[in-house]
Amino acid sequence: MSIPKSLLRYGGFLLSVTTARVVGTILTAATFPFLVRRLGVDVYGLWSYVVAVCAFTGLVANPGLTTYAAQQVAARRAEAFEIVSDVLILRVLASGVAVVAVLVVASFEVRQDVRFLLKWYGVASVLTASLSLDYLLSSLELFHVQSFVSIIQQSLYAIGVFTLIRSSKDVIWVPVSIVGSSLLTGVISWVFLWLQGYRFRFTIAPHRWRAIMVPSLHYVGSSLTSTLYHRSGHLAVRFYLGEHALGLYAAAVRLADVLKNFLSITQTVLMPRIALRANSPDRVTRLTRIVVSILVCFGVPLAVGGVVTAPVVVPWVLGAQFQEAVHAFQWVALYVVTGSAAMLFAGTILYALGHYRAYFLSTLAGAVTAVVLCLTLPPLFGIAGACIAFVLGEFGVALSAFLFCPPEVRAAAKTPLLPVAVISSLVMGAVLWIALPKHLPPLVLVGLGCAVYAISWAGLGFHLLKKEVQSAV
Repeated sequence: MSIPKSLLRYGGFLLSVTTARVVGTILTAATFPFLVRRLGVDVYGLWSYVVAVCAFTGLVANPGLTTYAAQQVAARRAEAFEIVSDVLILRVLASGVAVVAVLVVASFEVRQDVRFLLKWYGVASVLTASLSLDYLLSSLELFHVQSFVSIIQQSLYAIGVFTLIRSSKDVIWVPVSIVGSSLLTGVISWVFLWLQGYRFRFTIAPHRWRAIMVPSLHYVGSSLTSTLYHRSGHLAVRFYLGEHALGLYAAAVRLADVLKNFLSITQTVLMPRIALRANSPDRVTRLTRIVVSILVCFGVPLAVGGVVTAPVVVPWVLGAQFQEAVHAFQWVALYVVTGSAAMLFAGTILYALGHYRAYFLSTLAGAVTAVVLCLTLPPLFGIAGACIAFVLGEFGVALSAFLFCPPEVRAAAKTPLLPVAVISSLVMGAVLWIALPKHLPPLVLVGLGCAVYAISWAGLGFHLLKKEVQSAV
């Protein structure tokens, strides 16, 4: 039986993105622990605070423009490419406003070192991002190019971190490494798109801007609310609990985010295809079923395993000085599931289908949930309260987006693989809990968990998985 060319093509895309994600994960697994160990709890917390603030000012520089352009190009390809020049011009104009916003925010900062970082990183990142075209690579299904660019960027960042950072006094080299690698890979993206035959006509046509800005403002609303439920915890922890607690919270959240990003590979690959097949409910249903099955089969055991093995894995990854972050990571480990579900239903399906109002309302629900809980839980429960607020904010996005999805998508998302994944994960968790007092090396402990989960899954769900695969083809 011959394999369809489309299946081979997307298998190649998946392999390409997976390779880039694996390389990125390896580099992150190396640079992230190195960085937190060199900077220490307090300075790493302050750097995370700077990143959180710049995430908000970055919305001014990019008020949903690239999000709208990426969705349009994914859905209409060459027909929509003409809007890119308008988007670039609008981004340059918005970046000027964002630079002013960065300088104003920095002027209110009490600490001189934080004020310097805000000014330098805020302005440099805004100007660099304004000319970036990375968002078009996935929309045009140039996944091989995107993977190459991603590996180059992360490699350059890693080289900068390993060679330039020796103590907390070298924190300035972190934004230098980020901005420098982004600038170079941005140039590479421009060159590749030019070689692919995409030409930009830089014309100023204000009469077209309204058609771009209306949906873009919905997307910037989504980006703002998304930033709120991602970053409000950092602001709340620093305000209520101080800089040391912020370092512990930021490290725990970042570690969970690394795990969650590994699950997003399939969603990244299939988003353009869902956008292209938006008018074909059967195709969208099949794609949804595939992505949900992958999320369930890998997300649930990652969350359960993270909770159980945190006392061993967290100090091993982050260093002994982050021993206090163990409980924070145990609370935030469920983000692997809730964050992936939010990205699936809101950031992949609603976004790809062009339902920008539903996309905005979903992220708004998450922002309201996260902000309200961040204002109330940290004073009562400390870092654990901030972690709970973070996880529930993502759950609010996922639930709202699921309810906004078309009926056929909601039906396809109710996978029968969920009970099998939960039971197998609980069996794995029980074995790991029994093994913890044995003081096994971290890698042996992780390998034991993977083996137990695979064996349990094979015994409980092999025939069910086979049936699911046949129904998805």
